[in-house]
Amino acid sequence: MHYDRRAQQLLRFDQYEDGDFTRAEDDRLDLELSLLGSDRENEIVLFNAADEAALRVSHARYFQSIEEIALATARSQGPFAC
Repeated sequence: MHYDRRAQQLLRFDQYEDGDFTRAEDDRLDLELSLLGSDRENEIVLFNAADEAALRVSHARYFQSIEEIALATARSQGPFAC
């Protein structure tokens, strides 16, 4: 996954088959090297998840804006008692 922190934007999302960890690591390294000197605030990460839906829940910030996350959190907690 390639994420631009400053823009809060997901730039690249690659999926690999189970057991393809070496290829994923090689691709990550290639991407990091290609981005050296970039003016973006790059975040290059590898995740292991059961499926994309699980990843979207556990790492929502890569897929949703802060506003969307805040709204979803508020909805899941219901009204606050005063």
